[in-house]
Amino acid sequence: MRTLEERLGQRIGMLRRAIGLTQAQFAEKIDVQPETICRIENGKRAPSLGLMARIADAFELELHELVDLRRGDSPKGLAVENLLWYVSRVSPAEVELLMDVIVAVLSHCRRVVPTPGAVDMAGVALPLVKNVPPRPVHHGKG
Repeated sequence: MRTLEERLGQRIGMLRRAIGLTQAQFAEKIDVQPETICRIENGKRAPSLGLMARIADAFELELHELVDLRRGDSPKGLAVENLLWYVSRVSPAEVELLMDVIVAVLSHCRRVVPTPGAVDMAGVALPLVKNVPPRPVHHGKG
């Protein structure tokens, strides 16, 4: 089982990459050395409360949102958390566009579901796609 430091470091690294910053750029943004970010992301160092507050500010999160590690315990939980974080930072019109794209991509995947044991050109097993629920209808104004 991963330590709290490792889980927090993984979350910080994921969020940093999501905003398109290198460790050095992020370190400059929160006024620490790049090595500090590296150690934190690798779970080798726990940030102080003050540093966690600066990190949360840099990600436009409340401190409790940064340290809420429960949803990221599974790969799906982490993916959902990443998606929610991203979607919370775009306009309602962009959310609607993203939903349309997601539904179109997943609908396409359902039509071309690989057979069990199928592999891609690199020999990597192709995932089997389960049924995708239809997009909910939005009745309000955005």
